[in-house]
Amino acid sequence: MKGKVLGRVTKLTITQQQYDKLKGFTVGQGGHQSLCQKVYDSVKAQDGKLVANVYDVDLERINRLVGRPDDGSWQDVFREILNANK
Repeated sequence: MKGKVLGRVTKLTITQQQYDKLKGFTVGQGGHQSLCQKVYDSVKAQDGKLVANVYDVDLERINRLVGRPDDGSWQDVFREILNANK
């Protein structure tokens, strides 16, 4: 049986503060926990930095969600991360 192919991976550098905030968004209510958990779980230390390895399918979803006018702390963290990685 073959594994599920999720596509390419994009590396996003994040700060320790953003990493800590993501951890907080992995629990609670709302539809964002699983997405935050996937990104949080993908983070590895690399060359003295924290790097999230985000599948393109998840990155597309993140871009779609943060592109909406919704206010929310978890969207703001992803907006920060995306802006810092342009």
